[in-house]
Amino acid sequence: ANKLTMRIMIGMILGIAAGYAANQIADSPAEAKEYAGYFSIMSDIFLRMIKMIIAPLVFSTVVSGIANMGESKSVGRVGAKSLLWFISASIISLLLGCLLANLLQPGVGLGMSLPDAAAKTNLATKSLTFGNFLVNVFPKSIFEAFATNQILQILIFSIFFGLALASLPGKTANTIKMMTDEAVHVMIKVTDFVMQFAPIGVFAAMSAAIATQGIGVDRKSVV
Repeated sequence: ANKLTMRIMIGMILGIAAGYAANQIADSPAEAKEYAGYFSIMSDIFLRMIKMIIAPLVFSTVVSGIANMGESKSVGRVGAKSLLWFISASIISLLLGCLLANLLQPGVGLGMSLPDAAAKTNLATKSLTFGNFLVNVFPKSIFEAFATNQILQILIFSIFFGLALASLPGKTANTIKMMTDEAVHVMIKVTDFVMQFAPIGVFAAMSAAIATQGIGVDRKSVV
C-alpha cells in the first residue's frame, strides 16, 4: 500500500510536469486542448476499469458473506445492516461534500468563462421525489442494474440472492456458494490489478488539467 501511494504521488508530480510542458509547447488553447485529449484517454480508461469492477465486487462479496452466515436471524440482521450502512454512507458523503464545497469554495476566483445561463443540463431534477427514489432502489432487471452500475439496486438483489442461498437446505446450492466464494478472491485480485494502474490514471488526469489551464491560477480582479 505504501509503495502504491508513493507511486501515485510520483505520478501526480510527473503529471504536473508533463501538463506544464504541453501547456508551454502549445501555440494556442485549441492545441493545448488537443494535447489534453491525448492524456485524457489514459485517465478515461482507468476510470472505466474502476467502474468495471464495482458491480461484480459488490455482488460477490455481499452474496458470499450472507450465504455463509448460516442462521436466518443473523442473515436478516446482516442484510438490514448492509442496506442501512450503504444508505448512511451515501447520506454522509453527500453532506460532507456539501460542507466542504461551502467551506473551501473550490473554483472561486478562477478566471474561467462560465456557460450560458440559458444552457440546458438535461437533468430531470424536478421529477426526483422520495417515492421515485424508493421505487428505483429495487431493480426491474438485474442485468440493467449491472450494465448501468446501479449499486443500490445491485446491493438489494445481492441481499435477496444471499438470503435465498442461505435458506436452501443441505447441499442444494453448495456449487453456487463455492462459486461466489471463489469469485470474491478473484475480484479482490482483479481490484489489485486495476489499482496498479492508479499512478497512470493520476498522471493522465493531472497532465490533462494542467495542459489546458496551466500551472498558475488567474484570479479575477476585484473592483
